[in-house]
Amino acid sequence: MKKEMSALDIKFCINELNEEILNAWAGKIYDIDGLFLFKMNVPGEGRKEFVIEPGKRIHLTEMKHSTPQKPPAFAMLLRKHLSNSKLVEINQPDFERIVELKFEAKKESFFLIAELFGEGNLILCDEDYKIISPYKSRIWKHRKLESGKKYELPPKKGKNLSSITKKELKEVISDSDDLVRGLASQLAIGGPIAEEICKRADLEKKIDPQNLSQKDYTNLFSIIKRLLRENPSARIIFEDNFPLTVIPFQFENLKDKNFEAFDSFNRALDHYFKNISKKEHEKAKEEKIDGKKEKIKSRLDKQKQNVEKWEKKAQKAKKIADLISKNHEKVEKILKNLNRVREDQGWKGVKNELKKPKKSREDWAKLIESVKPHKGKIALELPDFDIELDLRISSFENASKYYEKNKKLQEKIIGAKKAIEDTKKKLQDLKERTIEVETSTSVPEKRREKKWYERFKWIYTSQNLLVIAGRDSKTNQEVVEKYMKPQDRYYHADIKGAPHTILKNKEKNISSLSNKEAAQFAAIHSKAWKRGLTNVDVYWVNPNQVTKSAPAGEYLPKGGYMIKGKRNYLTVTLEAVVGLLERNETKLPICGPSSAINTHSKITVKIKPGNVKKSDLAKTIKNRLEEKADRKLNVDELMQILPPGPGMIE
Repeated sequence: MKKEMSALDIKFCINELNEEILNAWAGKIYDIDGLFLFKMNVPGEGRKEFVIEPGKRIHLTEMKHSTPQKPPAFAMLLRKHLSNSKLVEINQPDFERIVELKFEAKKESFFLIAELFGEGNLILCDEDYKIISPYKSRIWKHRKLESGKKYELPPKKGKNLSSITKKELKEVISDSDDLVRGLASQLAIGGPIAEEICKRADLEKKIDPQNLSQKDYTNLFSIIKRLLRENPSARIIFEDNFPLTVIPFQFENLKDKNFEAFDSFNRALDHYFKNISKKEHEKAKEEKIDGKKEKIKSRLDKQKQNVEKWEKKAQKAKKIADLISKNHEKVEKILKNLNRVREDQGWKGVKNELKKPKKSREDWAKLIESVKPHKGKIALELPDFDIELDLRISSFENASKYYEKNKKLQEKIIGAKKAIEDTKKKLQDLKERTIEVETSTSVPEKRREKKWYERFKWIYTSQNLLVIAGRDSKTNQEVVEKYMKPQDRYYHADIKGAPHTILKNKEKNISSLSNKEAAQFAAIHSKAWKRGLTNVDVYWVNPNQVTKSAPAGEYLPKGGYMIKGKRNYLTVTLEAVVGLLERNETKLPICGPSSAINTHSKITVKIKPGNVKKSDLAKTIKNRLEEKADRKLNVDELMQILPPGPGMIE
């Protein structure tokens, strides 16, 4: 399984990068556990993103990555120097597994150098290649990657494939053990590409280079040059339904394998490494599960050992208690006489009595094995068993003490056995994968392509008609001037601080319910909600009644409009419902009138104006929806759709 890009991969990749993101402007930069995500703004095309994983890869990405809330220090350093700068060059120095990106700011230039070999690195340099900071400081015999040092390429391990001559080709591989190893090591191209060259040249890969003819070398040289000019035909190669490698064009060595074709090598790389990430995530998950299993098994063994230990102690305590009860008179006599002697003669008198042979002792002392004065204990030898008694209490109290000990141990055993069953269930759940195990790795998912209307506030009515409303002055103006059509309806809450709202009409007749829902949607997202009002008036008009022309002597602010003719008023209630709309296997959070949301979502949370901070309200709604939906929600997603200001759950 291929885990990093070859020099040839890099060449084809950056050919596409130069077409896709050259002259783009750098936005935010993230470090996601060592994977760097660059958000770029391409003039005339919008946002594109690419990733760099030092030691492994660089390519455009369509995947949605989980970005950290607080970027690590190196990502912040990159933002400081590169954000709002222009990407003007993308190069592969000396056909190495290195990519050099040049960014130009207003007054200075920077080089970002991605080393995609070994452990990898990312080095930020100034325009003179003086290192501002490396991602990882490294020192070798021949070069240093440290702040303040001049950046130097690593020592060359082989000839440059893109510039090698036929004569040099023969010179560098002629002394190798065999052809494939000579190509792989002396040209630093790796085994798979070396094998592909041998295949295309129709030469045995194990052949001794000394046995090659001049014609063979000419053919090899020609094939190498053709490889560099090969028409892209990107594909992921599969073996046993699992991705084996990703290649920029068809390899003769792999033509019998199953493959998935892509329209660009960058897209193929993106999907391939997503699968690799998935595999690594699954492996990490398996390791985490195995680790948890071992911990649970260890806990289970300890719990079983405890039960066994406590059962033995409980049995012993019960046996002692029964023996004391059975020999009650005898034990009581021993205790009374021992305490009498101790009171009359002290412990010395007791010890003198116990020094005598058992046959010579008084009757009360014959069963005593030993005394422990400092603990107030004596050991007796009763039939088949030795017991320890507290000489400060009676025979009955001693028996009760052991019975109580047995009772407490039995309670512990019951609790431990219940814990054992719980542990067994956890172990079974792990085996059946019903327990979710979190790992430090994550799997990027393909980014969902957003619809044009998601730039605005939006819902679908119960009649399945789209309603959009502006989020700010810019989108308010767009709603009216770009997206309002003659067959639509315009809505506006009769209060200062309300968005322009449009119901997009694709039916001949708009139902009264859809009309009310659009009006209520306009009200929900107005300042009326923030002011905590219960009801508000909303009017609707036809698009031809909305104009930018102000009466003589009056002035309309930016985004302001005049309404001509009759306004149709509705009084609506300020309450809303949050739900999840299913679209293309994705559940999107939506917020609007209950009749509209209930039509499109089985899971809902009802809200109204209140005093709970909007961010706290969003967190509570998130938890409520996640309890019932098989989708993790983001608080920011909910903040985008909720009405302005605080609220409360009804």
